[in-house]
Amino acid sequence: MARVLWVSTETPSRDGQGGQRRQFHQIKALVARGHAVTVLVPTTGQSDASIRTVVPVIRPRVTVFGRPRRRLVLRARRTIGEPRWDAVVVSHHESSWLLPESLDTPVLLDMHNVMSHWHAVGGRSDAAEEERVTESRAVRSADGVMTCSDVETRRLLGVHPEAAGKAFTAPLGVDPDEWPDRGFSRDEPRVALFGSWSWHPNRVGLEWFAARVWPLVERRLPGAVALVAGTGVDDTSTWPPSMRFVGRVEDLAGFTASAAVVAVPVRDGVGASVKFAEALATGAAVIATPDGANAFDEPPAFVSDEAGTWADWIVARLRRRGREPAPSPSRAIALSTMTWDAAAAPIDEWLRSHARRPPVSVEPMAS
Repeated sequence: MARVLWVSTETPSRDGQGGQRRQFHQIKALVARGHAVTVLVPTTGQSDASIRTVVPVIRPRVTVFGRPRRRLVLRARRTIGEPRWDAVVVSHHESSWLLPESLDTPVLLDMHNVMSHWHAVGGRSDAAEEERVTESRAVRSADGVMTCSDVETRRLLGVHPEAAGKAFTAPLGVDPDEWPDRGFSRDEPRVALFGSWSWHPNRVGLEWFAARVWPLVERRLPGAVALVAGTGVDDTSTWPPSMRFVGRVEDLAGFTASAAVVAVPVRDGVGASVKFAEALATGAAVIATPDGANAFDEPPAFVSDEAGTWADWIVARLRRRGREPAPSPSRAIALSTMTWDAAAAPIDEWLRSHARRPPVSVEPMAS
């Protein structure tokens, strides 16, 4: 089997935010495909409990009072540079500073999203240039570069032509085990939203939904309810009365099973949204903003950026909810073609081509 060191400044976690969940499921899928993965993540306040159930974890201390210390960083770099690794995966270009200046082991950089493009589109030229320089340095030092969607790969090549020939897409996925059939009820005119709402694009999207979309729905369809699950919501005082925050739920499949609609409002967003793929797995009809669904050229959902159009579509779906298919056909698509095992296949292929010692062949996980 190939011995892979996974380097990240963000702790992979089943229960974390989108990027943490993506890493967790990628690592889990790679282990099932025959790779021996070890995670190296500096000591932080983020829990490593879930990833430790899958792979060994190395937690070097590299900072003192929040500032990197050269002696500690060099110790971590020595671990990364050890000859026992057949390949190194670096998650986020922001983690590339942990790499030694000289490394003989093949390096795969997971860009996730092209932050310089996002800042440039938003008119933040100084931030865009700063990110471009950091990204370029990381891209040049890597033997392969992956993003989370074909859209992001095209953006990567547009900003960093030096990535040509080594860039590829490792898409987002869903874990079928997290989305069992809980039965699908459409008895109530209910809309569900879930996510980590402290992340800027999610927070702005939720504020837009609460201020611009849901009041129109509430006015036209008394009795409709919007339930918001997740973390990062501190103040709901300005929300319409029929929109409620329920906090973190342990069973998202059960929470969304009684929703006729799952909404994915992401605005001023960067890259692909993990929760959009998961929304498709819920079995509800899905509506999203372009930023929420931008990982797909033709997403199996209704996509719009207009508040009035959102309200019209939601009201129509809630009124005819008893005649809507339950579950929605998009659920079968997500659970059969968007699994994390399928999403990790391009990473597995790269490792088999570039790792110093290729992994043993095993059967992929069943979907």
